[in-house]
Amino acid sequence: MSDSLRSRVLSLEPQLGCFLTWPTEGLAELLALARFDFLVIDTEHGFMGPESVERLVRAADGAGVPAIVRVPNCQASADSNRALDAGAAGTLFPRADGVAAVRTAVEGAKYAPVGRRGLAGVRANAYGTVPFDHWVLEANDATVVVVQIETAGALNHVEEIASERHVDVLFVGPNDLSQALGVPGHYDDPRYRAAVERVGAVAKEHGKAAGIMLRSADEIPALRAQGYTVFTTSDRSLVWQSARAWRSALAPAAL
Repeated sequence: MSDSLRSRVLSLEPQLGCFLTWPTEGLAELLALARFDFLVIDTEHGFMGPESVERLVRAADGAGVPAIVRVPNCQASADSNRALDAGAAGTLFPRADGVAAVRTAVEGAKYAPVGRRGLAGVRANAYGTVPFDHWVLEANDATVVVVQIETAGALNHVEEIASERHVDVLFVGPNDLSQALGVPGHYDDPRYRAAVERVGAVAKEHGKAAGIMLRSADEIPALRAQGYTVFTTSDRSLVWQSARAWRSALAPAAL
């Protein structure tokens, strides 16, 4: 595993990532220059096809920052397989309604005997020049599996999900989790705050990392106190926040 993203995540080193929703390779390079720890190429809410994913993974690799790919759901084994074949460092699976869905997700991200990922000569294994018997072990060891806790099913079964050996990160999706709790967008609601605290505690209890999408960097200290170590923002948030700061610097009344 050496110094892979997965090894850093499992050691509970704080990690900062950014979701990419636009297929723009230059963004990957800029975020690497800003010393982000990883990127998330978002095919659930972003506008990406397989070719865009491959180009962004290649750009991230060239810039020296690992990229994981968020696929549309836990059943998207083909999407996960293609992303990992392209060289992604792992997969983020949303809509994890329970243990069965999570097991399906893991099977799509890992080679046998752990999973059922298809084996081929692809970019990730230098187009088959890495011996396959070595490659499957190396890939299974280094591929990070992130499961999103954002539905009622995921929250109700979070302990069982955390017990799955090959799940590395429990990742809170605030928007959908607040919606599932009946308080969409109300992040100060006690039900939402209790759920976030519970996910952090369960992750710690089971030796997993806890992650979450941030609205502001100001949230980090409190979340770290709850055991969270994996944090993300998005390209949309970075552009919006920077644009507002620039606009307000010259014309505060415009906002």
